[in-house]
Amino acid sequence: MIDQPISAIYLLRETFAKMGAIYAPMLIINSPSLIILLGNNFAVGSAAIIPLNIIYLFVLIPFLSGAMIFYSYRSVTGNQVTVSEAFNQANRRLLQLILAYFIPVALILAGIIGIMLFHLFLSGLILLIIEIPGFYILSRLMFSSYVTVINNSSVQDSLNSSWKLTQGRWWLLFRSNFLISIVALVPAILISGLIGSRLGNSLASQMVSNLLGFLVGPLMTVYMVLLYKELRESAATIE
Repeated sequence: MIDQPISAIYLLRETFAKMGAIYAPMLIINSPSLIILLGNNFAVGSAAIIPLNIIYLFVLIPFLSGAMIFYSYRSVTGNQVTVSEAFNQANRRLLQLILAYFIPVALILAGIIGIMLFHLFLSGLILLIIEIPGFYILSRLMFSSYVTVINNSSVQDSLNSSWKLTQGRWWLLFRSNFLISIVALVPAILISGLIGSRLGNSLASQMVSNLLGFLVGPLMTVYMVLLYKELRESAATIE
């Protein structure tokens, strides 16, 4: 069968169409993240902030991300689950989520560390050229967590599935990520910067930035879940 093109703009329209019913529950799922980020603003210099942020980075982010992915995927496919069920699924797949989330990141970090060792001998243009393969790998493995939490796949199967789903889709991934970033992140950055400059208070600006990031998080998750769903359906039609 002919592989039908996937429209990034269509996915954006679908995202807004489906957000109404699931926006509040997804904010509830991600609320621990906002609490920790806001708490960090008042805990600068505290000895507890380092271990707290380590736990947040390496455990809570994959956990909350997995719960939001599972909840939104089941919602947009007509198999609604509760917030509690989304948390339970993410908890059952927590170790796999952590590995699927950080293996791609670790690959990029390994490349960056290698580059840093030689940065004194490389120009900025050469550095950029060297980093491109890392970003390419990251884009190819970006749906590993989705496969892990949605299909209950092993980490290896999740990485392989993401790699296959994104084969030949680099331009679609680029324009999709670019579009959702323009729609969601750029306004949030501009608003937080404007409020911060008006108030002249870096703490207030950071808190506003955290809040706006929290508010647009579900939008970005649903958009990427819809993209993942379309990639799966597209792959199924050509098998």
